[in-house]
Amino acid sequence: MLSGVVIGAGERGTNAYLAALETEPSPARIVAVAEPDPVRRRFFGERFGVDPSARFADFRELLGGPSRADFALVTTPDDLHVEPAVLALERGYHVLLEKPMATDEAACERLVEASEKTGRLLQICHVLRYAPLYQAIKAVIDAGELGKVVTIQHSENVSYWHYAHSYVRGHWRNRNASSPMILAKSCHDLDLLYWLAGAPPVRLGSIERATELCEENAPDGAPERCIDGCPHAERCPYDAVAMYRDLTPLLLDLRLARQLPPGADESGPEEGPPRAEGWRGWPVSVLSSDPSPEGIERALRETRYGRCVYRVGDNDQPASQSVELLFANGVNASFTMHGGSHREGRETRIDGTRASLVAGFYTLEQLAEITDHKTGRTRRLPLTLESGAHGGSDPRLFRSFLNAVEGRGEPLTTARESLWSHRMAFAADHCARNACVATWETSR
Repeated sequence: MLSGVVIGAGERGTNAYLAALETEPSPARIVAVAEPDPVRRRFFGERFGVDPSARFADFRELLGGPSRADFALVTTPDDLHVEPAVLALERGYHVLLEKPMATDEAACERLVEASEKTGRLLQICHVLRYAPLYQAIKAVIDAGELGKVVTIQHSENVSYWHYAHSYVRGHWRNRNASSPMILAKSCHDLDLLYWLAGAPPVRLGSIERATELCEENAPDGAPERCIDGCPHAERCPYDAVAMYRDLTPLLLDLRLARQLPPGADESGPEEGPPRAEGWRGWPVSVLSSDPSPEGIERALRETRYGRCVYRVGDNDQPASQSVELLFANGVNASFTMHGGSHREGRETRIDGTRASLVAGFYTLEQLAEITDHKTGRTRRLPLTLESGAHGGSDPRLFRSFLNAVEGRGEPLTTARESLWSHRMAFAADHCARNACVATWETSR
């Protein structure tokens, strides 16, 4: 059985990919963890059976000396990816690295060079390639059913409350302190466009709209913290008490996914809608390691997640951003990322010379239909779906990575290929800020 170490035991490092290890039989085991937060470190160690002697506060301690395992999962904050990933590669580990690779292009290239120099696999967590929907779409394109692809229109519809949680109150609220939202949230989507187009980009332009969630738009009488009795709570969709204590937005999103009528029984199987009290999953897992009512109230009073969304102060991520792309094979693509959707999800339209495809990728749903231009007939793609974040793609990616480490398959992308999604993201951020166009040589 393969063995691995985890560097960064936050939400992604604990709850996303490693769900695959809690199946029978488990494809691997975790033998060590590095996490500076003692509560998260202990919780992770107990959950995955890591010996207390192999629980470290600093990744340098874990990676010191001979290799402990076959692979390392690196899920540290965006700006702390490079050092642990490079050191792990140099120590002989294969590395699965959370996206984005790094927060600047030179650092991304350093990671690729380290992988190629050491001969170790470095795979970036571009999980959308592993979603049944997008794998089916890629197969349709490659089979020629759409004819020659002419245009791709793709949108990432970030829900209003997810935007507020992650990109106004959360870790990614300031692009200089973390990374631009187009990189942090949407390098997935840019990688998807590159993959579906089947060629590198040659030209890119981008525009963005500034956020409305700022001090000058704060409603009259709104307190610094939502829990202090905001007079606008009943009308404000960003109310932190409803978001984290009651989980109202998450439950509404899941009701849409399950198409439950208002007032329907929310009870169901284990994978069904969460119960508010005691819910440990996202976004509560980011807010506090204590999901009790007392723990949530304490977090609402003490952390930035309890602040009025208009009074955070240092948030500068855009409310929306659009990217226009031309690929080397002539495919024209447009991508829109925005944080104002009623429902979390992605939507894709691909028009070819023979047929058109329309698809949706939502919390608990993936669907796609193809309409033939000649006959007008429409068919729906058959999809085998799994529950979980990203349509169950996280554990699928992790299992594929383990297969590649064992030599039983190839990953759907390489670290060098993953550079393209990051180049596009960096270029989009630059072009949106400076009203310019980016170009690349097709041979690059």
